[in-house]
Amino acid sequence: MVRSAADLLHDARSRERAACIPEAVQLYEAAISTAERSGEKAILAEALRRLAVVLHHRNESARASDFCNRSYKVACALGNDVLAAEALNTMGGLALRTGAVEEARGYFLQALERGGQARELLARVEQNLGILANIRGQLVEAVRHYERAVENYRATNDEHGSARAYVNLGI
Repeated sequence: MVRSAADLLHDARSRERAACIPEAVQLYEAAISTAERSGEKAILAEALRRLAVVLHHRNESARASDFCNRSYKVACALGNDVLAAEALNTMGGLALRTGAVEEARGYFLQALERGGQARELLARVEQNLGILANIRGQLVEAVRHYERAVENYRATNDEHGSARAYVNLGI
């Protein structure tokens, strides 16, 4: 039975959430191959980005960066600003974790600009900008970003995200 790229991506995410990382990697790779063959560019961009995150958590940052950059290029070619912003946010996270603070800030700001009205994404980007401002000792700016993150999380009824942002605010 031939499985669709969307089904493979869904299964990969399920395996990732279940902490079955080797299986998740295999399924993300299968989703990527299938999406490439079928021309499903949105699925391809998403699978590339999600694989990048998993690889980064496995300390394969160079490969993660390559996959995330590829995700960004696919999203841009597709003209999908939200997928491009998702990739930029992930690229910012990768840069931040390797200590490239200014590079991370640039990616997060680009993600914020391209994210449009995608409030779930904007919430994550604002939270990341808050973390970055906090690292840089810019506490007033950090609070502003965290407050915007809470506002966006609440608008999407994301209680878990709201809780994370409130923790950052010290509430």
